[in-house]
Amino acid sequence: MTKLKEENLKSPWDVDVDVYIYAEDHDPPFRLESYLQTAPDGDLVFKNRRRPGFIVKFHLHDETGEGYLFPKASDEDEALWSRAGDGCPPDNYGEQWEEFKVQRIIHNRQTLVVRNLNQTTTHFGYTLRVTKDDGKTYRDLDPGGDNQNGNWN
Repeated sequence: MTKLKEENLKSPWDVDVDVYIYAEDHDPPFRLESYLQTAPDGDLVFKNRRRPGFIVKFHLHDETGEGYLFPKASDEDEALWSRAGDGCPPDNYGEQWEEFKVQRIIHNRQTLVVRNLNQTTTHFGYTLRVTKDDGKTYRDLDPGGDNQNGNWN
């Protein structure tokens, strides 16, 4: 089998990211934990290592006890806003960058599954959005990301 055909048979990396949400006046109001971070509370750093990107599972842990969840499946596009470049998407952005998009919401709305194609080497911003009232209001969590090695093929 040629090397190119072998690479095309590889699957995306599966990544788990724990998202801990605290009271809004807590410092910090949320925190991420993943082996993709190079520093505690740092950006998620994505390196393909010759695989076709990533499947990222954001697992929500509501430390407030207020019942925060990701949106209903019918509103899954509200769970994530993303864009290429530094900085988080602005308020009311409402879009997803083609390389970092929602795939689905699972596990009783406690896990958000996102596909990161990682085809462009760039920093990017994204906002995870959670709700405790079925989408009447949202709480925005603004971590950062870094796609480091671009197109895998």
